[in-house]
Amino acid sequence: MKATLRAFWRLFRLFLLIWAGVWLTFRHGSGPDASARLARARRWWCARVLDVAGIRVRREGEAVRGPAMVVANHVSWLDIPVLGTIPDMHFVSKSEVARWPVIGWLARRHQTLFIRRGGHESEALAAKIADALARGQKVVVFPEGTTTRGDAVRRFHPRLFAAAIAAEAPVQPVAIDYGREPDGSPPKASYAGGDRLLSHVWQLLCRDHTDVQVKVLTKLPVTSDSVRRALATKARAEIVHALSLSETPGICDRQERRG
Repeated sequence: MKATLRAFWRLFRLFLLIWAGVWLTFRHGSGPDASARLARARRWWCARVLDVAGIRVRREGEAVRGPAMVVANHVSWLDIPVLGTIPDMHFVSKSEVARWPVIGWLARRHQTLFIRRGGHESEALAAKIADALARGQKVVVFPEGTTTRGDAVRRFHPRLFAAAIAAEAPVQPVAIDYGREPDGSPPKASYAGGDRLLSHVWQLLCRDHTDVQVKVLTKLPVTSDSVRRALATKARAEIVHALSLSETPGICDRQERRG
């Protein structure tokens, strides 16, 4: 009963926060320095969402100044607000989100890059990311292309790293770790496979709290001569090491040879 009441109270506060985000976007979305003011509002909003939902974030390391392609392992939809608390982050999302009521409008106003599903979309997305990097933005990319249970890191799609090479912007790996449950099972925060979004959100809101550790790792320098596959492999290896996971060459190397 206590968990249910907690979830309802949090859900009500999150509903209010969504409309607070709309108001802040209207207020700061135009005029001089609109981009900087929106970035501050976005960071505040993400921090408030996590606080209301009982998500406790512990962060190590600092993001580089200026443009960078930030690459992270992908465990949950929570990864977005978790990384959104780092200054001046812009995100990539599936095109369906752009059509969602309210949320889609907010994503568009905050310069989210959208990608349609399809075999040739990675090149188009890389071009969009390169353009954003050239304009001085930090762009968050999840190169696995899907979420996992947090017990492994899938191979990183090398084509996306062409954006960093084209803009000669550094790649900054970030490791996201939700830990394990007390019984050793995958973290409840993980959202993968056949999970349903609404039931997963409700489950998290019922919990007393959820812990996540974010490790912002040392940037990887990039030049016009860099090789995208080497960058992808290096960034993934840094994250795997930071998460203390064992390598799974059967899953990754076979696909990377096709990348």
